[in-house]
Amino acid sequence: MAWPRSSSSSRKNPQSLLLCVLVSLANAATDYYKLLGIGRRATAKEIKKAYRQKSLEWHPDKNKQEGASEKFAEIAHAYEVLSDESKKGIYDQHGEEGLKQQEQRGGGGGGGGFDDIFSQFFGGGGGGRRDQQREQQTASVEIPIRLTMTQLYLGDTIEVEYVRETLCVNWQECTKNNQECHGPGVKVRMQQIAPGFVQQVQQRDERCIARGKMWRPNCKECPNGQTETEKVDLTLDITKGMRPGEVITFEGVADEKPGMTAGDLHFIIMELPDSKDEFHRDGDQLYKTMEVPLVDAL
Repeated sequence: MAWPRSSSSSRKNPQSLLLCVLVSLANAATDYYKLLGIGRRATAKEIKKAYRQKSLEWHPDKNKQEGASEKFAEIAHAYEVLSDESKKGIYDQHGEEGLKQQEQRGGGGGGGGFDDIFSQFFGGGGGGRRDQQREQQTASVEIPIRLTMTQLYLGDTIEVEYVRETLCVNWQECTKNNQECHGPGVKVRMQQIAPGFVQQVQQRDERCIARGKMWRPNCKECPNGQTETEKVDLTLDITKGMRPGEVITFEGVADEKPGMTAGDLHFIIMELPDSKDEFHRDGDQLYKTMEVPLVDAL
């Protein structure tokens, strides 16, 4: 019986087998473009729009499917990479493995990983200073949502349209470096008060949008200013038994502003009085007062 003999090419080139394995592993990695539902030639505006849609769709406060939190984190990480020109270039050429190697070497666009995704999204300071000085946040918004006792008792789903201010798509092109800027609206300059004596003077300057960054007025990339109006569709899930004072929160949905992360949007539940005044609530119990004739009572 003749036994099959291995070819000389496989004995001489074991690297070919290793290369095939590496290629198959790379192909099995997460495709950030597919994750956001866009093509590889998508513009910065298309990438940002896709991220907003996907993040709202998979936000754990809105999507109760199993694995929604993990999906939301993957979407956020995909946006962190594709919205950064340096990281995007590395990913397009070398995939996830290339990004990991760049991070290990201490390079890669000044990013700070998934924990810093909102700093990347809404614009922030640079490099290792993020760990020392936490980025400011825009004001959170509280909106009362008035519900009937029936809605609280049976549960309900309410569609809400929220209007907010979002960053101009090309806002980063309207900034310039300025070392006197020490954060949003904060400018610090050195002033000599006497020979050999210098003091720091802090003053308000709305042109400062982040540490080391200043806004360029009359920028053609953002003719309407730093922000533009956007309508966001939200779904409020009113679960059975919710009580007045409970809060439904959408994180990072308040107004955006350069150099700041977006604040949270809070819907505070308020109970409308019973129109017929038939029932009253005590905890999870409903009570109704009725007059019963003596004849029926007996």
